[in-house]
Amino acid sequence: MSQASSASVRPDLLQNYSELFGAKTIDGRTVNVEELIGRLTRETRDEFAVLMKARHDLHAKVARRQQQYDFLDPTVGVADPDGNRASVADIRQGMLDGFFGRKTGAAWCIAPSQPIPKDVTTPGLEGTGPSIDLGMAMGALNSGASQWMWDWEDAGGDYKDQLYQAWRHLKQILAHEWDGKPYEHPKKKRTYRIDVPREKWPTIFHRVSGLHLCNRQIFVDGQEAPAMIPGLVIHALNNYESQKKNGSGIYYYVPKVESWQEALLVGRLLKSLEAAMGIPRGTLKIKMLNERAEFALQQEVIEWVLRENLIGPNVGRWDYINSREDMFHHDASMVFPNPSAVAMTEPSMSYYTRRNALLALLAGAMPIGGMAAQMQNPRAPENDSKALRDIWFDKLRERLTGLFSINGRLHDTYRQSWVATVSPAYVAAGREPLVTEFKELQRIVDETTPEERARLESLGLLKNGTIAPLELSDQDLTVDKLWSSQTRTQLLARPQGPTTEDGMRYAMYMATEFMYQQLHGNNAAAIDDPNTGLRFMNDLATYEIFWHFLYLVVFHGAELTADGKYSKAGERVTPVLFMRLLDERRETVQALFEKLGTKYEDTDAELVLQVLKRQVVDDSSGKLVPQTRWIKYGSRVLLSLVEQSAGDRDAILDAIFSRSRGELVGLVARADEGPGREQARRALRAYDYVYDVFEPAEGVAA
Repeated sequence: MSQASSASVRPDLLQNYSELFGAKTIDGRTVNVEELIGRLTRETRDEFAVLMKARHDLHAKVARRQQQYDFLDPTVGVADPDGNRASVADIRQGMLDGFFGRKTGAAWCIAPSQPIPKDVTTPGLEGTGPSIDLGMAMGALNSGASQWMWDWEDAGGDYKDQLYQAWRHLKQILAHEWDGKPYEHPKKKRTYRIDVPREKWPTIFHRVSGLHLCNRQIFVDGQEAPAMIPGLVIHALNNYESQKKNGSGIYYYVPKVESWQEALLVGRLLKSLEAAMGIPRGTLKIKMLNERAEFALQQEVIEWVLRENLIGPNVGRWDYINSREDMFHHDASMVFPNPSAVAMTEPSMSYYTRRNALLALLAGAMPIGGMAAQMQNPRAPENDSKALRDIWFDKLRERLTGLFSINGRLHDTYRQSWVATVSPAYVAAGREPLVTEFKELQRIVDETTPEERARLESLGLLKNGTIAPLELSDQDLTVDKLWSSQTRTQLLARPQGPTTEDGMRYAMYMATEFMYQQLHGNNAAAIDDPNTGLRFMNDLATYEIFWHFLYLVVFHGAELTADGKYSKAGERVTPVLFMRLLDERRETVQALFEKLGTKYEDTDAELVLQVLKRQVVDDSSGKLVPQTRWIKYGSRVLLSLVEQSAGDRDAILDAIFSRSRGELVGLVARADEGPGREQARRALRAYDYVYDVFEPAEGVAA
């Protein structure tokens, strides 16, 4: 394959991280990293474009009442990466036939060629975070977690050279280059080392970027490569041999999938990667993040499409909330209440959690629970006991949610779940409810407080204090009942709760705190919660929830349910109210920086407020009105701004919020060669990235 057909890596990264690129040997076969990235990108980039456009087309059809969000029509034909085809009806019936052991032509289950590896099924708590910091990466191995997901999406973006630092650290650790060696942290002035033997390490997973993200440093034919592809390739080619020696394998988390067609693209990439490596079909294994409501509506079909590679689906709490904000952004009756009011015990969230486990069980997959986001707060150690208890209860609730008695046989599904910290105490807190054998689980339940027990009783997980698995029979598990209109309603129902000025104030605080962190390359930010005194991990998904909530209550003029500082119960949210809260936030931040001895103007604080303002309201006509442009992923606005100059940031913001694409194409055409034209091109590229436009323009890659 010629050099021209390879992917092009930014020269400084190629030089500084050369060990990640070039030729790699897999079972005696030579595979080149850049060439494989280039080939996979060319094979699939048109499909990426079609699928991103399809997301917007579906939302537009629903807004025009030409379609509704629903389960797939039983007659729809579905394909898998290996060329097999089946109708949705056959997939559903075949899943049930497989579960009940019926020998039919439609029967199927996951992992038909290569079984689910034993090391990915160990009960316990799964940690997550970036391995940008080598000390943190060593802490992950020492944490006591049963699995660890190193995150190259929500928590590990491509700011500067962070991705490549993280990939280097992972490669070195898996190759045992740090075994027995101390690491002197240059900034923290602390010594780190791996304290546990290999057999006690967590099983390692690598979370790749979603289909909607690009890699800003790796190009194919002058275009940014889809970020998922380098994530898949670099991990597999660099770490397959090490993991084989470690008695483990190459395991991924795949996020943000919304349809079976998107799952098919993921499956094709995995199959092509296996073929390039010369390894058996189904060797690469994945956990899927069931974090979009669109995914939940197609879960059984997605499981069928990905059955060769699938381990199981994971509950993605934050994105599941945000996905419904996104899906119904046109519908005033579906505007969510204050984000802090939507917890996992809310009926739609609880039902989604249980259904995730049930459909995984029926397909022979292993479901994984959701994130407990509590973090240790060194500034408030008095809150540790509450945070630890909250994690413990969250995992107990999840374990009980995954208990099913089907035709009298017990199925205990949620044996793994997530935590957001490497702190051993926090990992240990959530571990107990997951690793305890079922026969001892009632003893754990008996340790609950009366308030905790009442919450579990209200969810139907206990009856008179005794564990109550969901009782089902084969008469309950039928196609008609599992995919009924009532089931759809339960998955998509709007949560009940207050909509208040304080809720807006809280959302503004959380959104701006994260935005400030993200503009400095920190995609996983521990933020103090003013409501509880606890500290929570926030990422791109939580940010989307908070700013989308602000957009929607302003755009639809949501009715307030309580009095506030500037408003009364029964009044409607207005752009004026939003601006009062934004001005209040500015004053608070200015006072904080003054107290810290930092000049407000020397920070990105005002940029953060201006971005949020333009996301939610528009005053370009001289009149303050709600912003009409809906942005599915506001994080892509931030990613378009990070590492850009002040002038380019202004041009990019104007492009995204104030100009049409035709105007931007005209600006590129009229600009003189040099800095002016390059700035116009950057602005157009940012517009196309934010709005999923794939139309080429003169001098600008599609």
